[in-house]
Amino acid sequence: MNNEALFQFAYHSILAHGYSATCVGTIIKTARAFNATHGITGVLLFDGERFCQYIEGEPTTLDILVKRIRQDVRHKDVVTMLHEPLYGGRRYPSWSMAFSDVDEDAIIEQMIASTPHEALALLKDRHLTLDIG
Repeated sequence: MNNEALFQFAYHSILAHGYSATCVGTIIKTARAFNATHGITGVLLFDGERFCQYIEGEPTTLDILVKRIRQDVRHKDVVTMLHEPLYGGRRYPSWSMAFSDVDEDAIIEQMIASTPHEALALLKDRHLTLDIG
């Protein structure tokens, strides 16, 4: 990695009409391969209808990924929660893309209702209790 500062990006979105929850497996597989190759780390939460994702990495690569995320037709109404420099190192250095199906959990709703930094604090507090695959 070069000397550029790390950046972080978080968003939430809704599964697009015509797609089922089964597409999430493909999303995770693709994300893990891309992220591992490009130095991106993060976590994706999915509750059967809504996505909430946090990713971190080198700014140029992260911006390419953010553009891909925004263009992905499998979800809609992408709302940026956070897109800014990340100081103090990665939050999730060992997760090329952790995933948790939070079907019975209200964490996505809580994160959406929070400020961006409160949402990240909630994720940090809760990540140990999530079923991260």
